[in-house]
Amino acid sequence: MNSSNLKTKLLSLTVTVESLLSTGCSPAELEKQDGLVETARYSPPIERSETKFQFSRIGASPFISRTPGTFYSRLVANPDVLEFKDNFYYFFRGQGESGHDEIGVWTKPASDADGFNWNKTFSDPVIPVSLDKNAPDTDYILDPAAIVFKDSIFVYYTAKSLKKQPNYSIALAISSDGKKFEKFSGNPVLEGVIAPEIIAYEGQLHLFYQRHNLVEDYWEVFSRTSTNGIDFDPASERRVFGPTRGTEGFDSYSVTTVRIFEENGYFYMTYGGCRKFLDYPESIGLARSKDLSHWERYPGNPIFSRGRAGEWDEGALWYATVHKFNGQYLMWYEGAGSGMGLSTEEARRASWLAREENYGGYLETSFSQIGVAIATGSLSDW
Repeated sequence: MNSSNLKTKLLSLTVTVESLLSTGCSPAELEKQDGLVETARYSPPIERSETKFQFSRIGASPFISRTPGTFYSRLVANPDVLEFKDNFYYFFRGQGESGHDEIGVWTKPASDADGFNWNKTFSDPVIPVSLDKNAPDTDYILDPAAIVFKDSIFVYYTAKSLKKQPNYSIALAISSDGKKFEKFSGNPVLEGVIAPEIIAYEGQLHLFYQRHNLVEDYWEVFSRTSTNGIDFDPASERRVFGPTRGTEGFDSYSVTTVRIFEENGYFYMTYGGCRKFLDYPESIGLARSKDLSHWERYPGNPIFSRGRAGEWDEGALWYATVHKFNGQYLMWYEGAGSGMGLSTEEARRASWLAREENYGGYLETSFSQIGVAIATGSLSDW
């Protein structure tokens, strides 16, 4: 479906059936509603407002599904979008039958880019796991964060090692042509942290990442700066964002996987808000900053929430990546869920696990895939 048809479909979409499900339904409670929920299941959970800035799903299916015969046959996740030398690049993480997460990329000429249609330029990962047992990325490579720097693409990523301790870190791969990516020989660039995001500001690169608060068991967001993209000064490190502990908010337990975009003098950060688990966000929040250090939460949060029970993104959401095409903000995101509906006992059990347990049924009955949503409302109405 082309972009105009997708937008037409979205704008003409009305929700004709109210949700018959609550987020806390048990399998037994869902079974009592059998025969009713099937009609509601395919209505995207759109809560639209004339002024509130938020995102609404486009379609009831993933934008990129896990696909047999590819390196993303088991899961596809962690989208990131970048413009470089007259092309757009769509980075994502995939896991195939090898069981290793690796990074792939699709492309599109900037003159023809609409955010919906991409060329599957590379059938294999462009940043694969290392065969060197002593390397920091022998097990998983995930969470790509790309930026144009020194006339090249710098891709920062979470690396997980089979041997090295600590076994997770942030590493770097560089490409001068957008085709071949070389890993930095001095990897990793930071140890003991994950989930990078990278932004250029006032002549420096600002690297954002998550660090685990081991005392109270939650993620919080830190940043460091660098002038060369490799050496991130420890003295520049600061905590910039965290959960709203002690409240009952959607982000009261933990916050994860930030993405940042710029508009009209502000930096805007999307983030996953966790209500009861360390790394299983039910909703996406928004914050803004003038200086990348002091962040103000959007009063209309959250701007996007997981799908209804039985849908493909019913469980959790990560990495809400926002970019404007043709004057309209699009958001690609990783969602996890069963997508099995609710018509059988097996499906209801899978749905309940995905919604109520931490990574419930993950890679068994629940899988990460990528969705796309479109913005309604205006940031100027903040």
